[in-house]
Amino acid sequence: MTESLQLSALGAVLAAIFATAMAALLSWMLRVPRPVSAEIARAVRSVGAVRTIFVPILETYYSGRAVELASRLGEDQKAKILLGFVIEVPRTLSLGVPLPEVEKRGQHALEQAKQIVATHHLESATEMIRAREAGEGITRTAGDYDVDLIVLGISPETGFVEGSTERVAESLFRHAPCEVIIDRLAETSIGAAAPEP
Repeated sequence: MTESLQLSALGAVLAAIFATAMAALLSWMLRVPRPVSAEIARAVRSVGAVRTIFVPILETYYSGRAVELASRLGEDQKAKILLGFVIEVPRTLSLGVPLPEVEKRGQHALEQAKQIVATHHLESATEMIRAREAGEGITRTAGDYDVDLIVLGISPETGFVEGSTERVAESLFRHAPCEVIIDRLAETSIGAAAPEP
């Protein structure tokens, strides 16, 4: 076989491979996506429209899970994650009274939450929220920051240190100005028990 025939055969093989690759690329580019119902399209658009997600921090471990969940929910649309540590101030004290131990714990919890958000390459902001009742403080903050979604993490236990789970959840369901997701682990869930301090 002569050298020119070898080159012609090689050229024909390369041309066939190129034509096949181009045909596959064009068919992929021009394929019509499967139609979806209006309800499905509306659901996809509504989740994609979430721009600010608020995670109130009540219990460090379970709120950390809520921060992770919120970050994953906001990843595709690059949502901003607002992190708020809630301090319930007893009615016997002035709302602005210094509470150094609680504030120190809050700063630590907010720093940990910011680290979780940073792993998802999302923007975050922090807020110390003082209120007589956690639900009222969360609702007020959500309205002030024009929040699209609240993600609240709570333990499978009946309550937590800063207030009653049922009271906070009911307050959010009744008064929150946006969507609310409550992440309550079942006692049998992986990670349901908070790690020992």
